[in-house]
Amino acid sequence: NAAIQAAMAGDAGRGFAVVADEVQRLAERSADATRQIETLVKAIQSDTKEAVASMEQSTAEVVAGARLAQDAGSALEAIETVSRHLADLISNISESARQQAGAATSISDTMNVIQEITTQTSAGTNETAASIGNLAELANELRHSVAGFRLPPAD
Repeated sequence: NAAIQAAMAGDAGRGFAVVADEVQRLAERSADATRQIETLVKAIQSDTKEAVASMEQSTAEVVAGARLAQDAGSALEAIETVSRHLADLISNISESARQQAGAATSISDTMNVIQEITTQTSAGTNETAASIGNLAELANELRHSVAGFRLPPAD
């Protein structure tokens, strides 16, 4: 809708269209980051379940305990890596949200300017309509004033 409105506004809407496109790109990036976070959370849950199962088995089987402890350590390292990556993604989302807020403010400012221009245009149109009405009235009076005059016949 914003792009359509900007296109209809012509040159005055170009800046608005650029801002609208940027907001769209930021929204897409935020959606992508959210999907990545969802995948990472599922991976963390899966890794956590696996680590718990490994620890329970290690208490029951002393011989396999060393191997299972090593697996649990690997799973915890993976969780730590995923957690660091998740923190980075959250930071990126936060930055994207700040950028979106800035873009939204810019859009709001642009809309205020467009509203002011629309108000001024409307006032100008009303003044023009009043002037045209006055001119029509004056033309009518002039027609009545010269109606009695006749030019002499051409020789």
